[in-house]
Amino acid sequence: MKKAPETGRNLGMGKATEMGKATDMGKATEMGKAKEKGKAPIIDKDGKLFGKVSVIDLIVVALLVAAGLFLATRYLGSKGAAITPGGALDLLEVKFYSEEVNDFVADAISVGDAAKEFAQYASFGTVTAVEVGPSITWVADSNAKMFGQEKDGYKSVTVTMRVRGKLDSTGFSLDGTTYFVGKTVILYLGKAGFQGRISGVEVVQE
Repeated sequence: MKKAPETGRNLGMGKATEMGKATDMGKATEMGKAKEKGKAPIIDKDGKLFGKVSVIDLIVVALLVAAGLFLATRYLGSKGAAITPGGALDLLEVKFYSEEVNDFVADAISVGDAAKEFAQYASFGTVTAVEVGPSITWVADSNAKMFGQEKDGYKSVTVTMRVRGKLDSTGFSLDGTTYFVGKTVILYLGKAGFQGRISGVEVVQE
């Protein structure tokens, strides 16, 4: 059987269908382009986050916040020692020892001098006693054995201080910082300043 020729109506419907498909595809393409155009990169060519905020500005703000937290922790957070609820600070006697300081450094320390620790600037109270003795310089002999000997122009120093703090099984707390016997620190003592070790601590009566 021969295929009947398509009528005008059928041809019109076919063309309409094709035009509809083309229109839908065009719309989809345009919508896709619009979406791609509206989608901004995370960091654009000007270095801005989502095209709004400068990455450099964010880094600067982060650094400023970090610096502020550090300063607040060091200078504000260390102003008061941690006190347990209902507790009170003890009167502590702390000893500080250095095996070898210059004569002029030892001579610059006096009873009544204020004492502060260098790193945290925590108060170590007031100097109540200063003991000066021969310096101890450690040297090795021919057998690599270490021994101590005195050195001209130097002295050993033991400084006793009294300060308010808390003593527990792990050490003692001054101005929010924990210290312990044997810890090496640098102390400012009046006009002097030198490195030594905490050699003792105990609670004393008022």
